Amino acid sequence: MLKSWRLGSLFGFPVEVNITFLLLLAMVLLAFGGVVGVVLVLLAFGSVVLHELGHALVARKLGVDVSGIELSFFGGAAKMVRLPRTANDELLIAAAGPAVSLALGGLGIGLAALTRFPLFAWLGWTNLIIAGFNLLPALPMDGGRILRALLTRKLDFVRATDVAVTVSRVTAVAFAVIGLAGTYQLLVLAPFLWLLGSREKMLARMMAQNYAYTRDGYVERTPAYRGGYQAQPPRRFTIRQRGGRLVIEEL
Repeated sequence: MLKSWRLGSLFGFPVEVNITFLLLLAMVLLAFGGVVGVVLVLLAFGSVVLHELGHALVARKLGVDVSGIELSFFGGAAKMVRLPRTANDELLIAAAGPAVSLALGGLGIGLAALTRFPLFAWLGWTNLIIAGFNLLPALPMDGGRILRALLTRKLDFVRATDVAVTVSRVTAVAFAVIGLAGTYQLLVLAPFLWLLGSREKMLARMMAQNYAYTRDGYVERTPAYRGGYQAQPPRRFTIRQRGGRLVIEEL
């Protein structure tokens, strides 16, 4: 586990920076723009924090605990303690971050048009790029989570995850090819995307029995779910001996 440091909190969510984020700043300072480059990276990551805050706020509203927001070399993550309760919840949580980035992008470009201040335009386009990149249908990115949520309307949780991970692996290979052509950031990102997709496949198999399925996608198997379809918990049985015979009884 790589070292992280807490910077503070936003709306009750701790904000942390991973040591890899500091390595990114050092690399930019020394090789890609100096102090000006570092300032631009910090502004971009400010937008990433707001993107992740969108995820975190919607997750909390839907009853999914978030332990904090972490910044690293590759961006940010709202660290959810558990999976969403339903496919619709996963879709809403995943879409919240890109929605924030799109709003910030429109605001930045609008302010640039009014003030002709180039930094606003840069921030606007940066947020649009953040939104577009995260909407790629590659699990565990936002677009991949949206894709899985939609697929569970027709497929079970494991199969939907497998399809989303296959799309993710195709994306990872595309990143590697583009990276070899000179976009080295994507070349570094490609193996991480592949490995994270593999982790999602394993997690789906571990959690598969926790979900039931409706026409609206997966639903957590708990009678305590507060709205909509309430899936029944798995039935449990035991084997007892009665009158010299083995009988199966429901607990």
